[in-house]
Amino acid sequence: MKFVRDCMFPNVVTISPHTTLLESIRRMTREAAGFAVVLENMNITGLITEYDCVKWMIHGIQPETARVGELSISVPQIVHETTLCQELIQIYYRRRFRRFPVLNEDEMLSGGITEKQILRAFPRSNLLAHYRVADMIASDLPAVTPDVTFWEIARQIAQRHRGCVLVREGERFMGMITEGDILRFRISPEWSPDRVAASLAHSRPASIEPERDLLYALDLFTRTGHRRMPVVTAEGRLAGLLTQTDLLRQVAHSTRSRQAILNPEDIAEPAIWFEPHGDHRILAVNEKGARAMEIDPAEWVGRSVSALAQDPMVWGAIATLLVNSGHITQINLPLRTGSGSGVCLSCRFKLVHTPAGEDRIFWAMATPENGRDSCH
Repeated sequence: MKFVRDCMFPNVVTISPHTTLLESIRRMTREAAGFAVVLENMNITGLITEYDCVKWMIHGIQPETARVGELSISVPQIVHETTLCQELIQIYYRRRFRRFPVLNEDEMLSGGITEKQILRAFPRSNLLAHYRVADMIASDLPAVTPDVTFWEIARQIAQRHRGCVLVREGERFMGMITEGDILRFRISPEWSPDRVAASLAHSRPASIEPERDLLYALDLFTRTGHRRMPVVTAEGRLAGLLTQTDLLRQVAHSTRSRQAILNPEDIAEPAIWFEPHGDHRILAVNEKGARAMEIDPAEWVGRSVSALAQDPMVWGAIATLLVNSGHITQINLPLRTGSGSGVCLSCRFKLVHTPAGEDRIFWAMATPENGRDSCH
């Protein structure tokens, strides 16, 4: 697992309470992070985002005259360079923070980290292929027609809190307008409240098809650097919106549900995930599971789990039980490790259903110290 120092970015936009909102917007929109840290006497006193700026404008705040210290700004969640990236997922799950100022060992601001860097830091696994983009997108689509004016677009962004609106005519996708686009236009010489969506939208933003799997989606976010992407069918029909926040929310949920779709290391005990049917092909193994069963994940992922039991027929029986009961809370199994030695472990199993219908079995083992002799 990576530390924050391994994936943070160093150049954080900083402003003071005396900085005007106009200047704050100028500095933020030159960077891709979407936020600025408020410093007073070198101490972090707050954080503002592109969304905050759009919201303030909707409420009548004038960027040219308003100063940051006069506004109601958020108190950020601060992390350190030595914080594990995994901990940021837990913070998100509890408090929904997505942007973090980072302090070094001297308690000085040294960088920042957002959901983009958090998602990049996690290792990929075959479990990702069990989710489709279509399973991740929300039904509440932030869409407007091409003739909607600037202030209505800004109001929709502030109201929906999705970071953008999608422009469509009927079911045909025409473009996307982000918070950053709204702010850049508001401070530009071409600013006019009468400009309409058709003239503000990016006509060819990066998009993704609804049938793509989550592994492809994460790689596409990494390659393009985008925070959000329209979901568009091959025929050009707008099907939804996929954001990095959607993915982060699913990761946080999967940690609690034992699905661990992004990072098998989320699971504290030794664990293996395998297919319930056919040859019971192994889909993923966490580090503790690899040690308990003396296997190399690089060699064993994709192979049948049958070789890891003294009686290979046991996996079919377990799969049948899980189809009827959904879970097995405890069973003592005589197993065979990857090196060929016999071992007895206390195990539990759960049949995990995925929206794509590609179910898997979650197999958790007692730690070797607590469960190796449980079959005797």
